[in-house]
Amino acid sequence: MHRSSDPSDLRSPERRRWLKQTGQLALAGGLLAGGGWAVLKRKQNLWQVRRERTLMQTSVAVTCLSDDVQAAGAAIEAAFARMAATAAELTRFDPASPLSRLNRDGRLALVPSNLHAVLREALSLSALTGGAFDVTVLPVLRYFETLRGVSGIDAQEHHSIDRREQLVGWRDLALDARGARLLRPGMAVTLDGIAKGHVVDQGIAALRAAGIEYGLIDAGGDIQAICGNDPQRHWNVGIVDPRDVSRVAAVVRVRNAALSTSGNYRVFFSTDRRLFHIVNPRTGYSPQSYSSVTVVAPRSVLADGMSTAAFSLELPQLSALMAAQDHQWLAFSRTGEKRWRSRELPLIAGTAELA
Repeated sequence: MHRSSDPSDLRSPERRRWLKQTGQLALAGGLLAGGGWAVLKRKQNLWQVRRERTLMQTSVAVTCLSDDVQAAGAAIEAAFARMAATAAELTRFDPASPLSRLNRDGRLALVPSNLHAVLREALSLSALTGGAFDVTVLPVLRYFETLRGVSGIDAQEHHSIDRREQLVGWRDLALDARGARLLRPGMAVTLDGIAKGHVVDQGIAALRAAGIEYGLIDAGGDIQAICGNDPQRHWNVGIVDPRDVSRVAAVVRVRNAALSTSGNYRVFFSTDRRLFHIVNPRTGYSPQSYSSVTVVAPRSVLADGMSTAAFSLELPQLSALMAAQDHQWLAFSRTGEKRWRSRELPLIAGTAELA
């Protein structure tokens, strides 16, 4: 069987050797699970120190390159501690969390700092995207979760979705300097499409505070890399193929930036995969244009939120919005057969049509 020798082809022997030589490949949209500490000598007086744990219902890995293994280990522990504390404020799954209290009571007189910051970011993204991003979709998402395993949606289920869609509306989430209120009974907030990005940002802040110059946090589809001031230093991030999650479809070079991938191929509720964990806030149904969208932005909270919002935008809107924000992106069609990207995306393996 013929194997391409084109280095841009991920199947080629040359590309596989090149990827191996560049070091560890982080995976956006799917994380290869492991556990415990890993310490690897990269070169004279340079060590790669890595720790992986479960956080936010996913596997999160923190990697540092350092000449001091103990200092790197302490920095990684500080990053995990900060991320865990942040995630506890933002989860909707703990009945005692601030977000759960807001959803239950419809108000929160004093919003903790991390929750306040993410709600501010969420409302800003809602305004920026014309409502394509909206954290008040939880009533619809909760109903989707009850439909797990259905083959299709009947008239009664359509009616139930439409009724819950009436509770969606970011403008009725009121946030002031101290507190938050949901202005309509029955409204509820999920931060699933943005919280992980903020948590990763906090982990990176902890690494920087500990003096780490070269590090990477990989939280499933949310990745952020720091590379110091050397323009030759970078990390390579593999984008999972939505048609085959065991395969890397593209590789993007990332330095001092965040990358987030949202996809419809891991969490879905109907057997035809038309209902999944992303909800178009303007329709009440899961968007159908893409199977995967990756966004590169300065911060993970932006990359996370924008990759979620992008699913509910048609290609011209997606391209224009990302260009206006100077974000780079890569999108796969719903079937996975077509790919589009921004002109400045640092794509070093795989191909995509310019949009």
